[in-house]
Amino acid sequence: MGVYLITGTSRGLGEALAAHLLAKGHRVVGFNRTPSPRLGEEARTAAGGPYAGQTYDEVLCDLSEPVTAAAAFEAFLMEAAWLWNADEITLINNAGVLDPMGPAEEADPSAQQAHLLVNLTAPLLLTSAFLRQASQWPAPAGKRVISISSGAGRKPYAGWSAYCSAKAGIDMMTRCIALEQGEGPGSVRIASVAPGVVDTGMQETIRGTDPRRFPDAGRFVKLKEAGSLYTPQEAAARLAAWLESGAIKQGDIADLRELPAT
Repeated sequence: MGVYLITGTSRGLGEALAAHLLAKGHRVVGFNRTPSPRLGEEARTAAGGPYAGQTYDEVLCDLSEPVTAAAAFEAFLMEAAWLWNADEITLINNAGVLDPMGPAEEADPSAQQAHLLVNLTAPLLLTSAFLRQASQWPAPAGKRVISISSGAGRKPYAGWSAYCSAKAGIDMMTRCIALEQGEGPGSVRIASVAPGVVDTGMQETIRGTDPRRFPDAGRFVKLKEAGSLYTPQEAAARLAAWLESGAIKQGDIADLRELPAT
């Protein structure tokens, strides 16, 4: 049994990935600020429903308060005795926010702080909690942390100083912890992956942004018009194939656009 612990499964890529993994027979736990309407109790237990017979659990936590969220996450790990029976256990740091957008000098300081708390501090604290508990689980097929990064962490965009900084931080966090974990017995494999341009609510926000605040908005409009965006389901299928490929190396900084199509 593969177990996936995923932040941000209430919508977008996180929801699509959770649904895809459930359909493949894995166990999924979502960590969200608000309940997932699609993956909730009624959807997964209804006769003939898409997740009938599968197991989805949810822990409500607010990643904008990362210390509290990490404590709730670690408490869950300590109490979930069934993790001892899992073949493989994977934490996926997926949840993220986009705002504030615009010139750095115009951003509200509290909004900048909140952005970094969700996009960078929370993944670091949850990863740290996962590492503390991981040594207790046999998990013969391995223990992993996968963080959803972005091309914006590797290429600067005017108007995205917070977003680019956080995603670059995710990649560097991955590299640093990979060095700490190494390749020894029981080590946790850690990697980050940019999913490409996925047509989620975040993309709708980008396309509707005043070009003065985000000069590259027109580029994303053209990508949408050209049909060049992944649907969340397409991105989830590609990501799941990579997760199940056995090809993930310690410290990988990957891009779904460079991986084989499924």
